[in-house]
Amino acid sequence: MEEIGEMIGKGFSVWRSNLNLCIPFLLSIFVSMLILVPFLAAFFMTALPMENMNATLLQNVDGMQDQLAQMQESLGSLAMDKILQIAVLFLVLVVLLSLVNAFFTAGAIGMARQALDEGKSDNGAMWSAGKKHFFNMFLATLLMGLLTLAGLIFLLPALAGGATSLQADSQAVGLLAVGLLLFILYVLILSVILTTMPYALVVQDLGPMQAVLASLNFFRYNKFDVVILWLVVAASSLGLQMMGGAFSTSGGAGGEPISAITGLVNLLVLAPLSNLWWTRLYMNRKGMLKVDEVKDPW
Repeated sequence: MEEIGEMIGKGFSVWRSNLNLCIPFLLSIFVSMLILVPFLAAFFMTALPMENMNATLLQNVDGMQDQLAQMQESLGSLAMDKILQIAVLFLVLVVLLSLVNAFFTAGAIGMARQALDEGKSDNGAMWSAGKKHFFNMFLATLLMGLLTLAGLIFLLPALAGGATSLQADSQAVGLLAVGLLLFILYVLILSVILTTMPYALVVQDLGPMQAVLASLNFFRYNKFDVVILWLVVAASSLGLQMMGGAFSTSGGAGGEPISAITGLVNLLVLAPLSNLWWTRLYMNRKGMLKVDEVKDPW
């Protein structure tokens, strides 16, 4: 069984021989943008009552007050319909973006598994894993969201009950701060414990609930490795963000290009590399990666 430092080093070597591992992340951004643009246009057209505004503007200027009153009544009658349409559009947008993210997340893990098994990855592994696992990945994402909201549901009743019983504003604010801190801590712990859920789903071909249980079981027996790798990935991502933010807020001429470069590094290097690390960790600890038989490309 590989030590965590050895696993990170070998994962980096495999990544250098498989630079195409960034393709799922690039395609995810590209397809998401293709979906987002028409939906933004639809939001704008739905929120703006063009026909009513044009009809009002074409009327005589002398009756401006009457026109404004008519416009207000028209907007009031259409408000609920517009809100419902916008809500439906927003829901459809969220579902589509979640499906796209689920497809390419599963595809990225499939490519990483192929690279670890065979030494080389190709785009066929991405399409195969994406088509096979995208719906279960989507359901698992919904389950993660529900688990996250569960923390909010458990905290809010205590917060509300305590806040109404207190008379001093300072005490209410303090209770709110403690509640928010506990919720953030809950979300952080949940993200660490279930960070291997997508890898369990794809690598072991599990369903959403089975993947969550497998991730919990994996964390139970590999706490140290999971926490260390999570900290390495989080520190690397945070370091890139801080670097880009420092240059962008400095006001220099090269601030925006450097910020864009750090974003590309995060997308082209850190995202596929961390995906490879997590896949390798899961496969190695589950005995699915035969280290002695895998040829080091370097």
